[in-house]
Amino acid sequence: MIYGFYFRFFKATHNKTLSIIFSRLARLVYLLIFQAKRLILKHPKTTLSEQDARARIDAFYPDPHGRAAVSNPPIDDAIDLSVVVPIYNYVVLIEKNIESILNQKTQYRFELILVDDGSTDGSRDIVLRYQKHPNVKVILQDNQGIAGARNTGINHASGKYLMFVDCDDEVHDDLVETLMRKALSEGCDIAMCAHNLCKERDGQVYQIIPNIYPGKNLLGYKNGDEIMNYAGLPWCKVYKREMWNQVRFLPGYWYEDSIIQFLLFPQCKRFAYIPKVCYDYRWYENNFSHTQGDRSTDKKTIDRYWVLLGMLEKYEELGLPKDGQFYTLLLKHLSMYYYPTIAGMDNEIVEALFVLACGLLRQYRPKGRCKLPYILRVTEKAMLSEDIELWKLVSMYQ
Repeated sequence: MIYGFYFRFFKATHNKTLSIIFSRLARLVYLLIFQAKRLILKHPKTTLSEQDARARIDAFYPDPHGRAAVSNPPIDDAIDLSVVVPIYNYVVLIEKNIESILNQKTQYRFELILVDDGSTDGSRDIVLRYQKHPNVKVILQDNQGIAGARNTGINHASGKYLMFVDCDDEVHDDLVETLMRKALSEGCDIAMCAHNLCKERDGQVYQIIPNIYPGKNLLGYKNGDEIMNYAGLPWCKVYKREMWNQVRFLPGYWYEDSIIQFLLFPQCKRFAYIPKVCYDYRWYENNFSHTQGDRSTDKKTIDRYWVLLGMLEKYEELGLPKDGQFYTLLLKHLSMYYYPTIAGMDNEIVEALFVLACGLLRQYRPKGRCKLPYILRVTEKAMLSEDIELWKLVSMYQ
């Protein structure tokens, strides 16, 4: 929330200091509204057992159990970067997308992996035109969803670093140079640049909001988690290829890109952010990531819970630390990322998902004291006391 304020103030003022001050004031107003609502809140506690909650969800929408096949080709020293583009039915935009990547002004050698995921609108015909391009790999497959398409690209990637570009976006001609220069010169596991949020309606861009982070800990993390201030978007980043050796997107689910924060950020020992816009992200009415959030009554919204279980399973498998950063992230995924997506569902389903979330919190809560921002302390209190109404409220004010 606070970064949404910051980006808009920065667009208006072009002044980092003023934007930080205004965004913190706006955040304070929201916290005051939250406290006022909290004072008049009723505090019913659920009596549903965790076992009955799981049975209720299993009967309504069981886990699809999507797991990906993993193949790691040898890294080719002649390829600095593999760029993976999952493609499905964007015939109007796909050529601009591909050309924006191929027209990079860079000294670094990259391969472009185009994965057509069963397009039916003519996009595949455009993709096939690039088969003979020396820097392009074209892969055709039946529809497996965006996670399946990205995974196919990863399984064919030979570069030292990996990058994702969504097929309806465009990149600036210095994207590769900017990110790779930083990543290689500083030995980064992950390097990230800024992006434009381009709001589009009826084929016309009506608003551009530069999303340039201020380099300040606006979220108030207490565990030295600098990287946690940045968005867990798959794109706008380069990753060391070996970070993905055991990690793939969870196929068949919504919210599959949650793994970036949950499984990639914790592996990152050296992170760099470049406050330079190199990527244009399109946001428009028919964009899946936008319409998906409006489908709160769709059963697949429960993927938010199933994806979290899949990520926790992989987290354990990777042997990543259950430290303050992990607990902070878990709390966020059990509240601000969790409740708003399921809020429109039947009350019995929301209650069951809440009870299951509380169970996960108890299971993974560290024994020692963990420093948390105020709003996450309230979240923790609500869940430990199984106060569902306070959890709903606090989840909407983070």
